[in-house]
Amino acid sequence: MSSIRRNNKKKTNRSSKGPGSKRFKGLFLHVIALLFVGLPLALVLVVPTPPVKQIERPAFENFSKAPNVVHKRPIKPKGQIRSLPLVAIIIDDMGYDYSIDEKFLHLPAPLSFAFLPYGPNTKRLAKRAHSMKKDVLVHVPMEPENKSINPGPGVLTLNMTIDSLIETLEQDIQAVPGAIGVNNHMGSRFTANRKAMKYVLAILKHKGLFFVDSRTTKKTVAFELAKQMGVPCGERTVFLDHSNDRRLIEYQIKRLVSIAQKDGFAIGIAHPYVNTYEVLYRMLPVIQKDVSIVPVHNVVH
Repeated sequence: MSSIRRNNKKKTNRSSKGPGSKRFKGLFLHVIALLFVGLPLALVLVVPTPPVKQIERPAFENFSKAPNVVHKRPIKPKGQIRSLPLVAIIIDDMGYDYSIDEKFLHLPAPLSFAFLPYGPNTKRLAKRAHSMKKDVLVHVPMEPENKSINPGPGVLTLNMTIDSLIETLEQDIQAVPGAIGVNNHMGSRFTANRKAMKYVLAILKHKGLFFVDSRTTKKTVAFELAKQMGVPCGERTVFLDHSNDRRLIEYQIKRLVSIAQKDGFAIGIAHPYVNTYEVLYRMLPVIQKDVSIVPVHNVVH
């Protein structure tokens, strides 16, 4: 009798290590794996990621009143056949605030866009603008008179060696995909220096790029020198939004149209700010009854 009981006890012990025990062990391992893999994933989905730090755009050139362009005589771009005067509008300082920059790309007119070479969104938005058949320019930072103002990364300065200047300009140009031209960001000191501008314009000529002088100083030699060197060029006629007041932006747009009607063409420069966008959105359909808005390459000489 005792031997039978011992045999039954052995059978009972064997049965406790059977298939049911294996299933329990497998379920336990699955739960552990789920805790290690699923919990971190749940935390990622539930806990919001910290916002990306907003990088500020480099400042405007420091002048109280932008120097005017005074044409010695009305000049019409070669090959102009339209009856309406031509107006080109360049949006400077592109590449920093993605949401507002993209809105400008979709304004109902063939605007042109100048990208700061090292903006966090420059490459992405420049490619987008190029794919939309917009004129893309490199907004090259150049040294201002006021040394306390930082024009941003990629700046050209007068104390650079020739090799350093050339290398920096080359890198600036490469940083903006699809660029067909260049204009200056700040540069009131740099664009007044004939020797420095000569090096810059020689590189642009070699690369087949045009140059638009933003005219941040009345002492600039850039436009006249570009003409002498045979570099396709233009110059800013009006800053549309040096003041961020909507009424003044509207006034400057009307002034741009008036100058174009007198001279046959004009180049306006604006910046990607909310007030500028809203005024342009409202006024572009209106002014296109009086002028033809064209990409800036259409009005370089």
